[in-house]
Amino acid sequence: MTSLPVFAIFDLDGTLADSQMGILRSFRSTLDELGLNPTDERLKSLIGPPLEDSFAQLGIDEQHLAAVVDRYRDFYAETGVRLCELYGGVAEMLEGLSRSGVRMGVATSKRVDFAHEMLDSLGVRHYFETVSGASMDRTLTLKTDIVGEVLSHFQATQMREIWMVGDREYDVLAAKFHGLVPIGVLWGYGSRDELMAGGAEFIVRDPRQLLELEEEIEGGDPVCWAHLLCPTCGAVLGAEHRSDECGAS
Repeated sequence: MTSLPVFAIFDLDGTLADSQMGILRSFRSTLDELGLNPTDERLKSLIGPPLEDSFAQLGIDEQHLAAVVDRYRDFYAETGVRLCELYGGVAEMLEGLSRSGVRMGVATSKRVDFAHEMLDSLGVRHYFETVSGASMDRTLTLKTDIVGEVLSHFQATQMREIWMVGDREYDVLAAKFHGLVPIGVLWGYGSRDELMAGGAEFIVRDPRQLLELEEEIEGGDPVCWAHLLCPTCGAVLGAEHRSDECGAS
């Protein structure tokens, strides 16, 4: 890939913004009422998927899911939505893409009104032509459908001219479903292994690397095809690093 896309779609939590504190606090408040106490690591692994999926994985039965999700959203609306910050380099990346004429949208499993509020509070809402998220009436929850809603706004026909950028397997799979270029990011809540398993074509370590996919960023590694990363430590393979000689634990 040697040029910028016509369109770029971004996940929100774990990709544009670190919203972990607000999400975990809302999870904890909800689960405390239910007498459940999973570890922080367990809860961190559930950031990104639709809330119904996350609570189901915590053992909430289907007939109570809607009520539990509503309770979570009550807590999140009170304080959680404002406990977030942009990842370093995101503002520069968005400004660079915008200046280059790339049209951008957001596709998130977060409820759409929360997404708008978060982007407004972070000062980056103006970069995005459209923001799609889970609907308040629960008719729109799947990531593939949410991405599809953004695509319908763009009215795109050449899907390989569109990036889908995200930190979880759900983002990669949604990109592949629609025939987009799936780009995985390593600063969020997912792992390199998860992104690779989903089929990410590119793995990036710094938001600013999205501006020049084949150029090395000062102080960082070059962006490269995902299969060119060391499976042991994640470093870029090449003359100075071979996976069969990697001493990382």
